[in-house]
Amino acid sequence: MTSAVRLRAACALPLLLLASIASARQGERPMLLSPAKSTVAMQTITLAPIEAEALRAQRATTIDGALPGVIDKRLAITVNRRVAIDAALDGTWQVLADGTQVWHVGITSPGATDLHLGFQRYVLPAGARLWVIGAGGYYEGPYSSDDGDALWVPMVPGDSAMLELQLPPSARRDAVDLVLSDVGAGFRDLFKQVAATGPLTSGACNINVVCPLGQPYSNESRALAYYEFTADDGFGYICTGTMLNTTAGSTRPFVLTAAHCMSSPTEVASMRVYWNYRSAQCTPTSSWSFAQNQTGATLRATRADVDTTLVELNAMPDAAWRVFHAGWDASGVAPATSIGLHHPKGDVAKVTESRSSPRTMNNCIGTGGSSVNTHWLSGPYTQGTTEGGSSGSGLWIPSSDGAGLGRRLIGVLSGGNAGCSVSNPSQPDNGYDCYGKLSAAWEGASATTRLRDWLDPAASGARSVVGAEAATTATPAGLRERVAAERQAVSLRAAQRGVGARPLPFDPRTRPD
Repeated sequence: MTSAVRLRAACALPLLLLASIASARQGERPMLLSPAKSTVAMQTITLAPIEAEALRAQRATTIDGALPGVIDKRLAITVNRRVAIDAALDGTWQVLADGTQVWHVGITSPGATDLHLGFQRYVLPAGARLWVIGAGGYYEGPYSSDDGDALWVPMVPGDSAMLELQLPPSARRDAVDLVLSDVGAGFRDLFKQVAATGPLTSGACNINVVCPLGQPYSNESRALAYYEFTADDGFGYICTGTMLNTTAGSTRPFVLTAAHCMSSPTEVASMRVYWNYRSAQCTPTSSWSFAQNQTGATLRATRADVDTTLVELNAMPDAAWRVFHAGWDASGVAPATSIGLHHPKGDVAKVTESRSSPRTMNNCIGTGGSSVNTHWLSGPYTQGTTEGGSSGSGLWIPSSDGAGLGRRLIGVLSGGNAGCSVSNPSQPDNGYDCYGKLSAAWEGASATTRLRDWLDPAASGARSVVGAEAATTATPAGLRERVAAERQAVSLRAAQRGVGARPLPFDPRTRPD
């Protein structure tokens, strides 16, 4: 197997049963976290090490063809390792006294700060359940046969992970086609076990979305998606997206983001989305959570010159998360001022303000070849800024708009040179950003390159729509099972019972050990 050392002799692997950062999509605990199973015979597969600090220093975000000083505002977070860890060939199987069949395997990527796992072959028989367990007892799962033909699991902390698959006694092992194909070795420390990226790491001039500047956009902040994906260039990235409404109502989970973030079906399929990732108060930043997450999406439309991509998530978010479907305006009329909502440097949701009217310009990051009047120029900012990780976020008409079109998205962030001031870090500098115009992305050669077919499915001709709460729809079986499990886990944690017992909301800085 490429870049891997297979340790064929089974070894006794001590488990990290620390009640620390275990707030995820947690349902029933895996067997590995049972107190009676503090060690288990397991094969461990070791991948090539990474140098996280060196990778953080190396990953420039300048795109060839960009204007001088301009960067795209993706944020690289992982080095992807292609593997082929097959439940039929690797790991260890055992049969419990009740007939349950259990498979385990360990993966280690020395130097990684967190791991991001993808299964491009994922077929399980009815009743099977899969968990991914990271450092400190943090786990994701259980996943089931209802989760589709491919599965990308939200991140887990640490440089090692363990997989546990349970089959009911009646299930046939040859009905399992489970192959771990991708291991993203993280180098940004998204759980902030040390410090690098994530909560509290964006520039000092950034403003939490719950602060007074962002309060008029409380609904729109619920449409904000922090997401990770594995790119075709072999790295994993963070970007921002926005759930959008349509002229036919909020019945489909369309998320708008930047094409320089994701533009291929394989990149979109690897999407892991986190909702309501924000501080509970204006200052200091506190009580954020990665718990509201879902995986997988389908590419609907992408256009390089305007730098826009529209995806449809594999499922509507759980209704309990109250994800908002934001309004938008594709008229191409510039508002007097503008607002931005985004996740800079993997941090909690932030808000920016520019008190000047957006101006028309070409694509500032140089993607898509010839680009004429495809972008809005925004900046300098009067409050807040953008950073790596903000790419794909929306430019908004402010709530005070005199035409009554406030709180509608008009553009998608490509990049720029805006940041916090070097001489006065609590204030923005004089830089600018460019945002792909919704009006420019509205038309295109076909449905795969334009937005109107998806956002105006009945061809009403409308080019502006107000935001709305999500329509009530049936939750797919796989997501329903995990959501129910997470709700049960929340009640257990609130009652201070079980391995997940800890205060809520989840704060990854809190380590009771």
